[in-house]
Amino acid sequence: MTTTSTSRRRFLGTAALAGFGATLPALLPGTADAAPPTPSHLTSATQKYLESQRQAGLAALRRGADLPFLTGTQLAAMLLARDVTSVQVTKRFLARIDQLNGDGMFAVPSRDPDIPVYGDNGKLNAYVRTTPDLAMSIAKAADKALDAAARGGTPVPFGCGVPVALKDIYAVEGVELTIGCPLAAGNIASGDSVVAQRVRNAHMPILGLTHTGPWTNDDTCPQTANPWNRKLCVGGSSGGSAAAISARLAVMATGSDTGNSLRNPAQNVGVGSIKPSYGLVPKYGVTVSSTSLDTCGPMGRAMADVAMLLGIIAGPDPRDPRSEQAPTFPQGFPLAPRPGKKPFAGLRIGSTVETETSPARNLWTPGILARLRAAVQQFADLGAEIVQITPPTSNLGNTAYWAAANPDPVNGSKVSASSAYQNAENAWTLGETYAVTAAEDPAIEGAVRTRFRTSISTIETQKQQLAQRAAALTPADLFGAHRVRREYSEAWAKVFEDNGIVACLWPQKVQTPPVRANDSTGGFSGVESSRPNTTGWPCLNLPVGRDTDTGIPVGIDMAAPYGGDAIILQLAIDYQDRHPYHLDLPTDL
Repeated sequence: MTTTSTSRRRFLGTAALAGFGATLPALLPGTADAAPPTPSHLTSATQKYLESQRQAGLAALRRGADLPFLTGTQLAAMLLARDVTSVQVTKRFLARIDQLNGDGMFAVPSRDPDIPVYGDNGKLNAYVRTTPDLAMSIAKAADKALDAAARGGTPVPFGCGVPVALKDIYAVEGVELTIGCPLAAGNIASGDSVVAQRVRNAHMPILGLTHTGPWTNDDTCPQTANPWNRKLCVGGSSGGSAAAISARLAVMATGSDTGNSLRNPAQNVGVGSIKPSYGLVPKYGVTVSSTSLDTCGPMGRAMADVAMLLGIIAGPDPRDPRSEQAPTFPQGFPLAPRPGKKPFAGLRIGSTVETETSPARNLWTPGILARLRAAVQQFADLGAEIVQITPPTSNLGNTAYWAAANPDPVNGSKVSASSAYQNAENAWTLGETYAVTAAEDPAIEGAVRTRFRTSISTIETQKQQLAQRAAALTPADLFGAHRVRREYSEAWAKVFEDNGIVACLWPQKVQTPPVRANDSTGGFSGVESSRPNTTGWPCLNLPVGRDTDTGIPVGIDMAAPYGGDAIILQLAIDYQDRHPYHLDLPTDL
């Protein structure tokens, strides 16, 4: 539980927001100050690179570019030098949102006619709501802080004054919070999530909250259009954040990832993201789906932007004990590429592009596979020794290997390891909701039912089944289920050790996003994409070009062992400096 007296119901009316379920063991002793590094902490090489980014941003403006088309690091460097003000930057983003977020085109009907899609689906519909007054207030405070720092006063974090968007699961005090579900309309957050608080403290204007699939449990985020082809899904559940960044309606945003939700939408729109090491970003005040899988993290147009925002929001907080067990990065994360034509020389990097077997490879989209292969070759051309590895076999769903002592009380089937711990966590996380909402707030009850994709008429049955499944599990079952999970993590660690690799590339999505009207076809992944959630390892998604057949962007995942966030961010920044696919402009704005 939390170490303060603040109720879990503080942010989301009667719904539980942040259950504290199973945690991973501490791998590093002690904690570090959560304060993000200031520019004085940056190396001289990084400062030189950021100055070049500043000059590039100024040159782009002289050529007629608009502020929202610059990268986050360019804007941050220009703000520090007082070339522009945060008020100017924020106004331009708000104006572009007003122009492009939409007016009702391409509306998508709900999967369940009892529950309409929340918000008109406009031209893009990346934002469920904007917060212009809040954004401008923070922007004015940012300019005061930046002016004072320029005169030799208190240093500001790198990123001060750069606007951000938050996924509609992050509580922002005084702002409606609906978790992508219309039945939670009217719920006003009475406090900030840790992430929102840290963004405010860094004087980063909050532009608004972005769309997510209902209850963060939809792989398509059908309310939001893909800026590269508005008839197609953007991917979920953090689809609104990804679309906003791609369409230049934000330069950075937050998302969350239970099994792919930061990486899937990033791939489909050509932006970068990272699912950090488990616990690195505190989840207090953020709606969770599965407590030991969910990870909060940043998205950005450039991987340096992703690293910059991660430096703002990462670090321990006592309100989320999981965060106090995470690795610490007191000097922040890399922001600049390394020099030379072969920055990966001497490094062994794994790849599963040729060894993945699930599902059948004949279902993979040829244009996507071609780009993945090209990306692996590009890593080799930058000096890496590519090692073909075979992904370890997971026994998490194999009931012949392990099953709970009792069968599923609902259908009589054996209960796998993954089902055991997820059923227990869902019951714990949502149990308080089920205990109170029927009497206090039927609308929130309806919001919870979307978590299970059931009709309202069967909500009572769903509640009973959840309780039955949780009651049938024993402590020995939960320990056994997590043992199987730990075995999978150890198998991946052995792959890294045996092959001497520092990171591993694997496919993200290998099929074209489905059309939005067919939003139930969410499971269009081609690989086992919850690997980093199961292990707790960091995993980022890196844009690697576009499918030549469809024009839709393609991304590749890159993972490292627990605590290796800075390693894969550096590799991604190095790659992107030589292959800037993130600068491509969407084709359907």
